[in-house]
Amino acid sequence: MITLQAIVVCMAIISISAAEHSERKKRQHDSPISDLLAKFHQNDYKLEFERMELVSFNKQYLRKLEIVTYKYNRTSAVVNVTWWTLNDINDFNVIFQAYRFASNEYRLFPMRFQVALCDALKSNFAGLQRYRRCGNFSGCSFLKDVPTRVCNWSPDESQLPPSIPDGKYMMETQAVFRNVDLFLLRIYSTVYRPVTKKEHKSK
Repeated sequence: MITLQAIVVCMAIISISAAEHSERKKRQHDSPISDLLAKFHQNDYKLEFERMELVSFNKQYLRKLEIVTYKYNRTSAVVNVTWWTLNDINDFNVIFQAYRFASNEYRLFPMRFQVALCDALKSNFAGLQRYRRCGNFSGCSFLKDVPTRVCNWSPDESQLPPSIPDGKYMMETQAVFRNVDLFLLRIYSTVYRPVTKKEHKSK
């Protein structure tokens, strides 16, 4: 009886240790992306979103991918996105590479990072959770043969990386699923800081 109890206690200790090790490993795996996205908050600059354009998409995985940018009002541009996948896609990685306009062309800018789309949605990176404004997208995952639409989406400047210099930018966005390119699109916007007038006190 004592031997049986000892075996049960040892098995319990092993199970708890294995669970703690698995949890630590999971936290270590998730921490780089979580730490990165946690830093994407700012109120230093303003963003003028111009347009989003689709360069290409993989027709073996997507029956349809359509992106339309239009003026929601006199000052704000928004995007409608429609897609139809040929496979169930639980998640995929997105690689962002920034280019800054200089000397009449977009030149490589030292800002490049990769995130899982579902992590980006969860953290509201760039205001991705604004997809709830309009459409039938319910979040991860992406279901096969279900036409899906997000409408009237625009980025949220407060959920972007801090300390970006003023200028015109193009963000090249590459989606990758299991080492296969899903689509490539480009996002154009302008970063600026409003000029504030100093008040002169009267003598």
